[in-house]
Amino acid sequence: MLKPQPRVNALSKPFWDGVNEGRIRLQRCTAPGCGHAVFYPRVCCPYCRQAGLEWFDATGRGRVLSHTTIHRAHHDGFNPELPYVFAAVELEEGVILYGQLMDAPVESQSLLGRQVAARFAPHGPGRQIVMFQLDEV
Repeated sequence: MLKPQPRVNALSKPFWDGVNEGRIRLQRCTAPGCGHAVFYPRVCCPYCRQAGLEWFDATGRGRVLSHTTIHRAHHDGFNPELPYVFAAVELEEGVILYGQLMDAPVESQSLLGRQVAARFAPHGPGRQIVMFQLDEV
């Protein structure tokens, strides 16, 4: 069974095109004195409300802010992967992305603060999704 697919529109297309190419593309505010990285894709900066946003490639590196082990999937397409760890990851650029932690221990040990790197995995016909992998300690 296919997994649910993202809804790609004109605003989010640069992000998803980047993911399909193995890159995380974010927006950055171009207003003087702001410069915040922005995710999810928007038409204006949520910090200063200016419309000047440009796309750039993120490092794909970050740290785990929160995580949980999924034992029962919300969609049958994820059942073959059970159990798996799902995490909130703060990228070095300051934005938060959510994704599965590949090969992470599913026991109840804390992964908070652990360093991760983005990886990309197939997620349907011609589509990839962002996942993360724990850095070696």
